[in-house]
Order: sequence, then structure tokens, then C-alpha cells
Amino acid sequence: MVWIATITSVAALGVALWLGWEVAGLKQRWARLYSLRAAMVETETALQEMMDELDKSGRALLKELDARLVQAQGIELSTTTDSVLGGSTNGRLSSLPKGDAVEKRAAVIGLSQLGYTVEEIARELGTPRGEVQLILDLERVRQ
Repeated sequence: MVWIATITSVAALGVALWLGWEVAGLKQRWARLYSLRAAMVETETALQEMMDELDKSGRALLKELDARLVQAQGIELSTTTDSVLGGSTNGRLSSLPKGDAVEKRAAVIGLSQLGYTVEEIARELGTPRGEVQLILDLERVRQ
């Protein structure tokens, strides 16, 4: 009977020591996980700040590109003769007033959404193919 009590006591002591060792290991792992979580939160915050900065820079770049596009269209339209502009839009889907970049942009995007190709849009609006492609590319970047 004494042997059974002794064996049971030793087994209980062994289990208690093993559980204590496991608890200590779990505490260490928990501390590592907590520090990793803190580092992850800091990284996420830094990434969010970078994304906000990139978004702000991207919007500023798009505004600058729009301004330059409008300026370039104004220069191009002011140096183009009326006969060329008039002849290129007669009988087309849209005849745009000179220098109206906003309407041109809307027309390009609208025709694109209707399934027209870049070449078809350029032909219909009497606009250079590269300009149509640029307008569509800028719109894709905005979205």
C-alpha cells in the first residue's frame, strides 16, 4: 500500500512539474506572440500612413496630368485650323466645341463604356488616337 502511495505521489509530482514547465513555455510563447502582434500593429500603421501619402501624391499627380492635358489640348486646338476641326467632326456622334476638354473626356469615356475601341472613338470624335488612349488610361488609374 505504501508503494502505491509513493508511486502515485511521484507520478503526481512528475505531472505537476511537467505542467509547470508547459505553463512557463506557454507564457514565453505568449510574450513572443504579443510582441509580434505589437510589431504587426506598428507595421500596419506605417503602411496605412504610406498608403495615405501615396493616395495624396497620386491625386496630386492626376490633377497635374489633367491640367497639362487641358493645357496641351488648348495649345493644340488653338494652333489647328477651323477647317480641319470642322471637317473631322461633321456627321459624327459628337461635335465638340473647341477647347472643351471636359466634354471631350466625358465623350471618350462614354463611348468606351458603350464598347467602342480606341480607334473608333478617335475617328468619331476627330481626336488623335494617343489622346483617346491617354484619357482612358487616366480614367482607369482614377478607378
